[in-house]
Amino acid sequence: MEILWLLSLNRRAVDLLTRALDTECKRLQLELKIIEEKIKRFENRYGMSSGEFMERYGELKFLERIRNELEELKKVAERISRGIPRQELRKS
Repeated sequence: MEILWLLSLNRRAVDLLTRALDTECKRLQLELKIIEEKIKRFENRYGMSSGEFMERYGELKFLERIRNELEELKKVAERISRGIPRQELRKS
């Protein structure tokens, strides 16, 4: 189910929200880089595949969650910056 909300925000609030989302996107991108490098170093050092690494340490699950959050945040920021009006809509 997806819920969409109709929001009425002044330009200052939209700018603030957009900057906050942009900052969060940058933080997530940095986390992705750090985790990807950590995984590469581990795989190179121990000759272990990413699949084995995931089974033992779960870092790849965390990496995937961050990627998904980042994509969702980008979509939200894009919608806000375009000023697309939203109506509350429930999809089953």
